[in-house]
Amino acid sequence: MHGSEVPDHMPRLAVYAGVFDPPTMAHLEIIENALRIFDEIVVVVGFNPNKAGALFSPEERVGMLDASIPAELRSRVRVTAYHGLTAPYAVSLGACALVRGMRPYADADAEIALALMNERLAPNLPTVLLVTSAKNVYLSSTFVRDTATLGGMIVPGSVPPPVEEALRERFAK
Repeated sequence: MHGSEVPDHMPRLAVYAGVFDPPTMAHLEIIENALRIFDEIVVVVGFNPNKAGALFSPEERVGMLDASIPAELRSRVRVTAYHGLTAPYAVSLGACALVRGMRPYADADAEIALALMNERLAPNLPTVLLVTSAKNVYLSSTFVRDTATLGGMIVPGSVPPPVEEALRERFAK
């Protein structure tokens, strides 16, 4: 394609929303996998009122995620915070799908229920459920938070360097 030609399709934008407290290597893998399907991803850092005691503020999580996106993907990923319903927000952005990460042992019922509820809120916006590779499939923000909070440990390979740095700063105090 030459510089003046129009692409043969509209860019396919998907929204990947989560709490990301803190972001993990599993989250980054979901972003990378989603970019194999979609042209652009908006990562939405949300606030879950059912999860008390967040370790990091939404703004801190946006900063950590943004700093963790590999340089070669930055032009296709935008990270933002939003404190409302994800599906209507995704529609307002022009998204063609929602992306969710799913651990096969724990998340299926909750993720399917969420996908069905989002279908009610935005009937033309499908949810794509992605599973990480075996090395990250058991990784969760809760695991990372608990090992850092309770044991002062950061398991190698569980979080990207900017998140590891933020965790070390948080628990050095």
